[in-house]
Amino acid sequence: MDTLKNLPEGERILYKDNIFSGNYDQSIFLKKANDDGSHRPKYYISAFSPKDGMLSMQGYLYFYLDYETKKSYFVGVKVYPEFRNLNIASFLVASWIDLCLSNGYDFLGVNQKQRKPFLLYLLKTYGFEILDKSLYETRPDIITICRNEDLLDYTKYLSFKDPKHESNFTKTNIWKEDNYHIIHDLEGFITLDNVILPLQNAKKANIDYQLLDTFIARAKTEETIKKHTK
Repeated sequence: MDTLKNLPEGERILYKDNIFSGNYDQSIFLKKANDDGSHRPKYYISAFSPKDGMLSMQGYLYFYLDYETKKSYFVGVKVYPEFRNLNIASFLVASWIDLCLSNGYDFLGVNQKQRKPFLLYLLKTYGFEILDKSLYETRPDIITICRNEDLLDYTKYLSFKDPKHESNFTKTNIWKEDNYHIIHDLEGFITLDNVILPLQNAKKANIDYQLLDTFIARAKTEETIKKHTK
């Protein structure tokens, strides 16, 4: 029986309990969206924390499932401002990977509409990558992900290869909503990785990140979930 396929629509189901992030106790819920007639229904994994006798949502991750091909596609993740810098996004990604692999969905991809550079970097740390790595050397829409040498600085630093790409990115809603800062001198910063982030409707936007290293994914997923388990 396909456990995920047979979840009741629109009902939030407790998935994991007795976990925590930072000083917050957590419960993780799984929800299948109401059927819209698509062969790829949407699912949500949400993190909640007790607050004033009620559950307060910390953030959520949403993804598609294709029952026939046993594929899952990551769409996005959102963590509310008061709960950021607690590794909640990483824990939600780990929960998604663990859920899919445990239910036989062994192809995990990333929706091409994903526009957040640091989120793509996070997925790369879990074994996601593009098939043709030579594109990192040839495309103008490369972004270098950086951190301040002061590890207590949680600002998301970006360095762009192409000034036009940089200018266009600063006009997006993602730039306005997230804590990004552009740098042009890498001195004093730690280079983490490169991602390719074509702007919406850009030519040659067909960049597919998918899970290529299951060993890394399983190891990091196990480590992340263990860190959050009481």
